[in-house]
Amino acid sequence: MKGSKPVPKKKEAKPGNTKASAKSTKNASAPNTGNAAKSNAAKQPGADATAASQATVIDHDLQLPAAQGKISIFGGPKDRGIKPEDKLALPTGPHGVYERVRSLNPKSFYCSMRWNYHVEHLTPEEVKRSWANKKLLVTNIKNGNAVVVRAVDYGPHENTGFDIGISPGAADTLGVELGDAVDIALADPKLPLGPQ
Repeated sequence: MKGSKPVPKKKEAKPGNTKASAKSTKNASAPNTGNAAKSNAAKQPGADATAASQATVIDHDLQLPAAQGKISIFGGPKDRGIKPEDKLALPTGPHGVYERVRSLNPKSFYCSMRWNYHVEHLTPEEVKRSWANKKLLVTNIKNGNAVVVRAVDYGPHENTGFDIGISPGAADTLGVELGDAVDIALADPKLPLGPQ
């Protein structure tokens, strides 16, 4: 169209392996300078676009990865998509301990998102501690039901097409099923976890 400029898209940081485990997020703690991607791109013809898409995005402050998206459901002792020893990616336990995923109470209210661990003036570990237990308001677009959940993990994997993972208890409260669309916002830290 005449006179209109294309809007640049924000590229998502890829903090290493995106599995929801502490082992995978340890790789994410080292910032990617992009030098390896640039040198590999120079060696391989046609790889410039790939290298550019893997460049690290550094946010000015903590930002939600998405304001709306599809949900997945995870956690608790019956979650067979994870190993018993897998730990949460955020230090949500007492004294900053990384809890085990299967130790989560499925009736409680928690979530995961693909947080950007690269924020100006903060180390990735400081970013993880900033997101740990931060409260989010998740709203079912179809019926208006809302629930406050706490951030406990990194995920769901980007290949799944889901934007936020929530507890079975939060999904029941919202009246949502796997893949349903929800609105996502930061919640007032004073709000209690659960239905709103």
